Amino acid sequence: MRLFFYLQDRKRMNLILFYISFAIGSLAGSSFLYSLVIFSQTLSAMKGFSGLVFFFLFLPFPIIFLYTGYLLDRYSKKWILLSFQSIHTVVSFLIVLFLEDLILHPNYLLILAFLNGIGLTTVLPGRMSILRDIAHTHRVVFHTILGNLLTIFCFGMSPLLVGAIKESGSFKNLFFTLGCMHLVSVSSALFLKVDVVKSEIKKWNYSEVLHFLREDRVSRQVLYVSILSMLALGPIQVLLPKYVKETLALGELARGTVLVAFGPGLFIGGVLTIIFHHLENKGKFLLGFLFLSSILFLGIVPFFLASVTSIFLFLFGVSGGVISSLMPALLQKRSDDQIRGRLLSLYTVCFQFTPAVSGLGSAFLGDLIGIPNAFLSLGIFFAFLSFFSYFLYSELRES
Repeated sequence: MRLFFYLQDRKRMNLILFYISFAIGSLAGSSFLYSLVIFSQTLSAMKGFSGLVFFFLFLPFPIIFLYTGYLLDRYSKKWILLSFQSIHTVVSFLIVLFLEDLILHPNYLLILAFLNGIGLTTVLPGRMSILRDIAHTHRVVFHTILGNLLTIFCFGMSPLLVGAIKESGSFKNLFFTLGCMHLVSVSSALFLKVDVVKSEIKKWNYSEVLHFLREDRVSRQVLYVSILSMLALGPIQVLLPKYVKETLALGELARGTVLVAFGPGLFIGGVLTIIFHHLENKGKFLLGFLFLSSILFLGIVPFFLASVTSIFLFLFGVSGGVISSLMPALLQKRSDDQIRGRLLSLYTVCFQFTPAVSGLGSAFLGDLIGIPNAFLSLGIFFAFLSFFSYFLYSELRES
């Protein structure tokens, strides 16, 4: 009996340690993405440069995701995760060391963005897939939703952290702080006790995953929805910070305060998903909230008031929190152990690379027709796609 309680406490402490490392690393990673975008907007470079930087942050996803998914299924998820997160630490400190050179030669920032993107390709799917090895089997779906909730909450809170640091410091201090946070996260994860499962995966190809997706229409449609749902995130990350600073004329801390409304919204959306994750027809909820989010997107910019922007951003975050929590939970539940790492890696490509493409396009569109007009045009387009998706993806709607 004592042994049973000892093992239970050890498992619980291991999960706590995992979530501490997860939280610090996620907050640092999300803050780095936001910081790099606003830093690039201060540089004298070509039009739409911040969109190009944002695109390079996620460019590695479609290039190397085949290999990272294979690594997660074939080798120790813990050491693969730590190795790739260490790239984030190195890149943050490189920016600190060469900040003046980057101001003079902005194009070098694309190289560092690409390097950081290499780490991103594996960090998120690595954190999600490692849950299978440290959590009880019957709690995997719950911890997947909880882990995703933590990710989106840290993403939403990053503007406030960055604004607070930047208000009283320089970009050098900002990136140094983020580098130290990554270092703490990696150091904490070193003490994780992970149950290593012997893998029979011999090849790095995705034929098993593609076969699974051909047979399982619901999982395939979840990936389609992940692309549609993430289209709106590009302009939110690239255009909205510029709109708040230039059009609404707010300072760094005030800008972070406006944008941070996204975080509590994401958190509440994720909590709602945890509370109601036992309900049936998750696919119908997913598609319904996809359409709702596109309508809320249309209200973020046109009123030219910071308070209204925050309200719509908060509500948009609630819908996004539900969507972002349901998608990986559905995939976790429907996938087999031997393909889970590669499937989540493929999902991460859809989830992460789509905002990079839409962010790049929205940056050029914003420079061409203005940020308010760009938001209006994109919002109508997103609403059109999500409306028809509700009727087109019938298998997902009935799942």
